[in-house]
Amino acid sequence: MTARFALAWILPAFALLYCAGPAEVTTVTVRNLAKPGAFELDNPGPGVDLASRLAVEREVNGRWTAEVTDLTLIEKCGQPPPAACLHLPHGATLHPVPWNGLTCGSQCPATCRANIYLGPGRFRFVVSSCGGTQKFPGPAFEMPPPPGGK
Repeated sequence: MTARFALAWILPAFALLYCAGPAEVTTVTVRNLAKPGAFELDNPGPGVDLASRLAVEREVNGRWTAEVTDLTLIEKCGQPPPAACLHLPHGATLHPVPWNGLTCGSQCPATCRANIYLGPGRFRFVVSSCGGTQKFPGPAFEMPPPPGGK
């Protein structure tokens, strides 16, 4: 009778799990725009909390290496810096200020010591979930030489 009792509870629980279907998958799309360094984020999945700082990676000999920048998901210069995490609801699109190729003041004018231009080169942006458990790499793009530069 104990085995029957256990089966009476286990089978319905298994059926619920089996019929529930796959869990929703968090997907954030990083899309490059026409101007090098310009991008947008699109969230077709469930709402997600994203780290406001994002990575800039350079392709070197077929491998992606992180560069040091102060790039964030800020949408307008002159605003206070974004909180460490921001929520991107389902169906939302975020249009951060484009990256200008600099290590500091990489989106909005800033006074920086030892600021350098990282281009030319092949780069990509990588957005992370707030806890860093998920990474959303964008497609590669070419950053040109600086205006009037080599």
